[in-house]
Formats: sequence, C-alpha cells, structure tokens
Amino acid sequence: MLGPGTSAAKTAGDFPDVLAIEGPDAFASALRSVEALGGIGRFVPRGAKVGLLINGPKYWRLEGSYTRPELALAIAKLCLDAGAKQVTLLSPLAPGYWKRTSMAEKESDVIRALRESQLERVERKIAKGVSLKTASVSKDLLESEVFINLPIAKHHRGARLTGNLKNFMGALSRDTCKFFHEGSTKGEEDPDFLAQCIADANTLRKPDLCVTDATVVLATNGPAGPGDLLRAGKVVAGVDPVAVDAYAARLHGVKVTDVPMLAMAVGHGLGRAELSQLVVRELSAASR
Repeated sequence: MLGPGTSAAKTAGDFPDVLAIEGPDAFASALRSVEALGGIGRFVPRGAKVGLLINGPKYWRLEGSYTRPELALAIAKLCLDAGAKQVTLLSPLAPGYWKRTSMAEKESDVIRALRESQLERVERKIAKGVSLKTASVSKDLLESEVFINLPIAKHHRGARLTGNLKNFMGALSRDTCKFFHEGSTKGEEDPDFLAQCIADANTLRKPDLCVTDATVVLATNGPAGPGDLLRAGKVVAGVDPVAVDAYAARLHGVKVTDVPMLAMAVGHGLGRAELSQLVVRELSAASR
C-alpha cells in the first residue's frame, strides 16, 4: 500500500538527485523537501521502525554547530503521521535540545513519542574497509527498517565538511570514533585516514533519506565553533548521501576534490559526487 504523498505513477528516477529548499523557516523547508521527493510514504511504510540520526550532541551549543530542532521535529512528525511504529533517536541529544525552538511546546506530543536509543553497540566487520576493518555500531540503527540522516552541513577541521557521511559517526561507539582520530600510523589527526574511516564506516548502512540543515552553519572553526557563519538558508535533501554532501560542499565554496571522504565514498559505491552529472533542483519553501 502506498503511503501519503506517494504517487503510483512515479518511481525513484522521477525525482531529483539533490533537492535544495530555500526559506526562512527550517520546519516548513524540511516538510517541503520531503513532499518534493515524493512524500514521506515513499520512505516510511506504515508500521515501520525508523531511526533518526540528528547532529545535536551536548558538545555543540553555538549557532551553526548543530542541526536545527525545527528541522528534526518536521521529519519526526512526518514519520509519526505516516504511521511509523517507532521512531528512535539513534544518538543522544544535548539536554534542552528541543527547548532551543519555540515549537517545542506546540509539538510536545511528537517529542514525547520519540524513543531514545538504548546505546547498545554491536561489533561488525567492514568487508570493504580500507582503514577501518571493524566498528562498534548502534544496534538500534541496524534494527531500524528506515534510516534517516539529519546532519548539519558545517565546516570541520579534520574532514573539511560535516554532512551525511561524517554524521554517521554519531551511530558509532566512542572507541570506534577515537580510532578514526588516533589509529593512523602517522599519529593523531591524519585527515586522509579520518576520511577513509568515515567512508569505510558508511558501508555499514546507507540512509534511506538524507535531510541536511544548511540554514545557518559554521563556515570556519567547526565542528564546535565559534566561527564565521554561512547563512545559506537552505534545507538539502535526497537519497544519495554523497550527492547531498557534494552540494553542501559547493555551498561552502569547497571543491568536491578537496573533500577526500567524498571520493572515497564514491569508491565504495555509496553515491555520486559529480553534481554536473546529477539532477539538482532548487526551490523556495513556498513554491509548488
């Protein structure tokens, strides 16, 4: 049975590879992005277990360092309205994360319905791993029937860009993430090693939907800031995490070739990064 908003006459090929919605309201832009990609029913069947990976840990407090809660609320609400059996937050959020938006009271029922991860990890071998051979990954992620990635497209000193690929680290154990930064034979903070580990880890589970916050983001001194802010005013969505991240890189004025994890992810078959060969559609939140 088709879910709400899904047309029987359309297939995945009828939708853009990357969709950018521009507008002042992140909640409305997020809703519009999913609608323009075929509706939430294209991604979330009734009765499905959904995992949301939101970039909003306790470490990120400054504007432009975390996914806006309005965006996360919009996607969570869509999942619940579509009849999801369970919507799990795959990574712990900062205390008071939802209170950062004035919509928290209005959407309190949505917030209460969200399940927090039990933070149980499962060891998995990475068959395609070049630098990362095993990882301790969220059991809730592996058990989710639908995985939705909700990152912020901000600057990152080591990886150059935080987006869908980098955000996957939120579903991994602290020890696994520590290896990304310290496991290189060259010593700490080897950017190429970090990039390869990120690409390797993403082979464990590809998102079914990516909705990226590119509204107000750190343009320098990421991931925590403080730094200069890029006010792109966009929500960027798609099913290809590499393509969405490539578009985010362009917003920052960064060449895809200057973000090694993108090329490494392409090498793993995780997506495409050459925007000139992709269908990119840019809309306003109010357009139809």
